[in-house]
Amino acid sequence: MSAPASQQAALAPHEGRALAANEVTVNPDGVVRLRGVQCNGCGMKVFPVTDVCPDCLSSSLRALTLGGEGKLYSYTTVHVAPPGWETPYVVGYVDTPEGVRLFGKVKAGGPHALRVDMLVGVRIVADGDRYRYYFEPGLQ
Repeated sequence: MSAPASQQAALAPHEGRALAANEVTVNPDGVVRLRGVQCNGCGMKVFPVTDVCPDCLSSSLRALTLGGEGKLYSYTTVHVAPPGWETPYVVGYVDTPEGVRLFGKVKAGGPHALRVDMLVGVRIVADGDRYRYYFEPGLQ
């Protein structure tokens, strides 16, 4: 039996980024999506959620639900990490159709299975009472 989520250690980057409650939205059909914000002043779209627009410094922001896919912009393989983290693992940037560039773990059969501009799915999985996300080749 595993420890309750509140007693589990924080997730390491090679396991996917843990999300705060305000960084996800659950659709009526149960599909979980990432949630960012869009500035009402300049229109900039941002993830993760922030209280101030990093472009114009406006605090007038609205919620923005991101889709479940994007294009791999760039990636790299991490070979050296803190003790306890499994290496190697791949991280990358993904451009979403909404105009947000996301950073996170890329789960693939190694870097040779990836290429820039390939379509990837944004995978969000439950981990106890929270969620984590990563990218994976192929769409939902």
